[in-house]
Amino acid sequence: MAAKYEALRDALRAAGGEVTWTFREIDAIVGGLPASARAHASWWGNTWAPNHIQSHAWLAAGYQVRRLDLSAARVTFIPGAPPRPTRSADSAPAPQPVARPLLDGAAQLRDVLLRAGYPSIMAAVAEHAVFLHPDTVAQAGPGALFPVARNMHRRGEFAQLASGRRVLLDDNTSPTLAFIWAAGRLRTPGVAPDVQFNHVWNDAANPDAYTALWNMCATPAFLAKTTDGSNHPDVVASLRYRAWELYGLRPNGQPEPTAPHGYEGLRWAEHPPPLDDLGGIVRARLRSAPKSPPAKASRTLGWYFSDWVPDATI
Repeated sequence: MAAKYEALRDALRAAGGEVTWTFREIDAIVGGLPASARAHASWWGNTWAPNHIQSHAWLAAGYQVRRLDLSAARVTFIPGAPPRPTRSADSAPAPQPVARPLLDGAAQLRDVLLRAGYPSIMAAVAEHAVFLHPDTVAQAGPGALFPVARNMHRRGEFAQLASGRRVLLDDNTSPTLAFIWAAGRLRTPGVAPDVQFNHVWNDAANPDAYTALWNMCATPAFLAKTTDGSNHPDVVASLRYRAWELYGLRPNGQPEPTAPHGYEGLRWAEHPPPLDDLGGIVRARLRSAPKSPPAKASRTLGWYFSDWVPDATI
C-alpha cells in the first residue's frame, strides 16, 4: 500500500461504522485524490489486485465501498471487506526463472547406458558406430566423392568458393547417399529408421571433406548427438582416432589424432563388406537417382570417378 493511502486506512479504522465522505474530505485525508478517482468508478473497486493499491486502504481497514456517486463526488464505505486471498492469479508473485537446467541430457544418457551395462558413453558409441570397410574407402582416394558443400538455405544451387572452385550446395543428402551407396545399400525409406550419418570432422564448408567416405560413420540416432558437440570430447576423439587408424586420412590442416584414454578397450562395430568396384556401383546408383543432388553435381561439375570432368553418362 502506498504511504498516502495509509491515512485513509487509519481514518476508516477510527470511524467505527458506515461512513460517507465527499471527495474533498478524502482529499484532505490522503493529500489529494488523482483525477482518475473523480472520473472512473473502477478506481473505487473492492479488489486486492496488486496494481489497485488505493483499495488496499479500505479493505485492510475492514471496509468496502457500498455506494459511489461520481456526480455528487461522494462515496460510502461500510464494514465488511472481502478476505485477502492467500494465493491467486492477482496476488501471487510472478514465478522467477530458476538458474539451473531443466534437464541434463548428457548425464541422463550416461545413466541409461551405465544401467544397460556399458562402462561409458564412448564405449556405447564405439560398439554401435559403423565405419565403411577400408578396402572400399581406399578406392575413393584421399578427397571427397562429389563436389558438394553444405548450405541448407541454398541447397540445390551451384556456387563458387573463394578458391574459385565451383560446388553444389546441399543439406546432408549428398554425404548420406555417398555413405549408403558405398556400404552397398539402397536408400529405402523405413528400412533403417532412427539412423544418423555423422561427420567425424565437422568441416561442412570444405568440399574435400563433406562427402569424403573416410570422414563419415553411421550411428543410431539416440547416440548421434554425442558425435558432434563439445559435451562429449572423448567420443569425438575416439571417432577421429578410429578413422585415422582405419584410413590414415584427415582434413588438411588438422593435426594427427591421438587415442583418448580408454581407447584400447573399445569394441567397434563390424564394417559392411567391402565393394570390389566402388566406382561402378556408385555410378549405377547415380543413374538410378538422376534427380538426386550427387547426380546433379556429377553431371554438371564431375566427380571422383570421372576425374572431375562433367559426367554426361549420369
